[in-house]
Amino acid sequence: MNNFAPTSSQRNFRFDRWIEFLSAAVMALAAICTAWCGYQAARWSGVQAVTFIEALAAHQDSIKQANQAVLTQSRHVLLFVEWASAESLDNQVQANFLYARFPPELKRAAEAWLKSEPESNPDAPSSPFSMPEYVLEQNEEAANLDKFADEMFAGATQANQTADNYVLLTVIFATVLFFGGISGKFKSRTVDLVVLIVAFLLFATGLVVMLSFPVY
Repeated sequence: MNNFAPTSSQRNFRFDRWIEFLSAAVMALAAICTAWCGYQAARWSGVQAVTFIEALAAHQDSIKQANQAVLTQSRHVLLFVEWASAESLDNQVQANFLYARFPPELKRAAEAWLKSEPESNPDAPSSPFSMPEYVLEQNEEAANLDKFADEMFAGATQANQTADNYVLLTVIFATVLFFGGISGKFKSRTVDLVVLIVAFLLFATGLVVMLSFPVY
């Protein structure tokens, strides 16, 4: 008979010690990951807030530029109408005076429009303002600001989703803490082992998912 063979109570003691050690280890790791996820959720929430403010500011600037473009085009239309009126009255001196004061955008479009021979060409555009050459800087700036605002809104939405994902991970790691905390508290060694395995599986899943998320 081998007097050095561990007794049943010794084996149970060793098993309990291993359960305690492994549960403490998984709980410690889960606590660290929970803190990290909370930190990242807060950072990404800040990114979302700042990005949204930038998007809103760009959108407001876009509206201002668009309104400015409307005012500019209105002045151009009045100037063009006065020029057309002088031309129709054969007041060439007045027409030349007004034409010389066409802004670059209007003059470029007017020259292209006149080349289309609108008086004899039924397919010619109705006015210089329908020509592709008529481009206002304010409209282009408004379009660029709108595009930038859309990108910022998309970035804010993505940052918000990332923050929510990290919050969800804190729930998963909190579940790991729960299962790790109750492992070793049952009278059945099988139940203790199953609960600990569940804790490790949840932790491994949460860790893999966490590593796939962007870090700020």
